[in-house]
Amino acid sequence: MSTKEKILIASKKLFLSEGFRAPTLNLLAQKVGISRGNLTYYFKDKEALLEALAEEMWAKYEANIGRAMQFPSWGSTNEVTKVYLELQEEYSFIFQDVKVISHPMIIEQIQRMKEDLLKRQMSTIAFSIQVGNMQPERISGSYRNMCEMIWMVNFYWLSSQIYRKSNDKTRWDKLVWSLILPYFTEKGLESFKNHFGQEYYNALGDNFQTNQFQTVGF
Repeated sequence: MSTKEKILIASKKLFLSEGFRAPTLNLLAQKVGISRGNLTYYFKDKEALLEALAEEMWAKYEANIGRAMQFPSWGSTNEVTKVYLELQEEYSFIFQDVKVISHPMIIEQIQRMKEDLLKRQMSTIAFSIQVGNMQPERISGSYRNMCEMIWMVNFYWLSSQIYRKSNDKTRWDKLVWSLILPYFTEKGLESFKNHFGQEYYNALGDNFQTNQFQTVGF
């Protein structure tokens, strides 16, 4: 393993435990077992390290998302979302730090991921309409907006756990499917049940009971 690779591995581990801003280059050099001067030979500052880690993150995203979605199918939706969530966990020092995630270079990387996910989802929608599993778009922009909402569920799921007081990493799929399934045809719903099972379909959420809520101000 090269010195550069050792620096990246050690820096990611340190940033995950301490956050990006707290560790100094001196501390990082100690963790790697090299001098500060040797470290800055490879990375002149922490911003250069952040840039390298962001490029590493993008490369992993491309590789993993390509394996998860080789064909435009809603059957791979859960796998694609899982890839994105796992990436956020692996690089949480980026996604859960407001200042880091606001860095122009990081913003560019996340926008690339977002647009790639949207294109993949729109391709899946187009294919699903062609084979009769989804309804043609009835209201202009609704499918693009749905894909935007799916991305937001994925993007904010981990950070929202503190407010939900839950470490449950599985319910995101039910939220995503609740956005998609209302657009399915009867044929599409049957295909969904055949793929995931009737039990999974029945467990997507509780029925909405209108008599459990009082209307206020009407």
